[in-house]
Amino acid sequence: MRTSRHRRHRLIAVCAALLLVVGLGGCARAATSSEPGAVPSGTVTVDVAGRPFALYVPAAYRAEAKTALIVALHGYGAQADSMLGFFALQAVADREGFLVATPQGTRDRNGKPFWNASNACCNFGGSSVDDSTYLATVIDAVLERYSVDPGRVYMIGHSNGGFMSYRFACDHADRVAAVASVAGAMDAGADCHPGLPVSALQIHGTDDDVIRYAGGTNNDHAYTSAGHSVDVWRRLDGCSATIGSAGARLDADARVPGADLTPTTWSGCDHGTAVGLWTIDGGSHEPELTGAFATTLASWLDSHGRTG
Repeated sequence: MRTSRHRRHRLIAVCAALLLVVGLGGCARAATSSEPGAVPSGTVTVDVAGRPFALYVPAAYRAEAKTALIVALHGYGAQADSMLGFFALQAVADREGFLVATPQGTRDRNGKPFWNASNACCNFGGSSVDDSTYLATVIDAVLERYSVDPGRVYMIGHSNGGFMSYRFACDHADRVAAVASVAGAMDAGADCHPGLPVSALQIHGTDDDVIRYAGGTNNDHAYTSAGHSVDVWRRLDGCSATIGSAGARLDADARVPGADLTPTTWSGCDHGTAVGLWTIDGGSHEPELTGAFATTLASWLDSHGRTG
């Protein structure tokens, strides 16, 4: 018994050392567990292209069952490790067994983390970094290591991350089924030609004074209003409905009293996709998102996965 225990402890130590060197590898999957299909849970680090990212693996994850992946993107100047909390996603991930990746943008000349998403937001220093391709490698890295349904990969982003979510859908529609932009937008007249329809959800507070609900300019470039962003994706997805269907109001922002969010969805779009506009009445640029919001958001995304 002592020999078996000693060997098991040595195996765990070796696996831990290897994880520090290569991120995720065979040891993570080979780790012993009293439950079939269980793997180590918690936040792990995956290194791709010299830019490591964090991946939240809930205890409910099982290697034998295909699950969803949500890639959550931070805003300009923010940190990736705050996104699980900002979007209130941990409880949803724990309950549903979803994986959540929270990659970090590079730093600009002012030391601020950013995504090179569009002219309006937020490449203020003229960086040539290709974040769109990088995020594709992030998704590929998770799919290689974990049991993820490729048709249930979703991306959400706040502010600059919202711009990046739209940019990614334009560039890599084959890698993502649905995207959500919270307080983000698109460049006015953006060159966007997705190879496949992608469900798109715009979430925006009416009192946002940074990326304005009604649109505006940033970095001397115009960006779309919340309504115009929706119109762009309705056209790209070939949505037939001209009037959206309103859903039940929701308490989405803890800083705003009462049921502040009005959800509207346009259906009848190509390949079963949908486009949505969730307006937070009185919401600011940085809402304090609730668990009810996260649950409803995850449900909306996962109801628009790809099949076949």
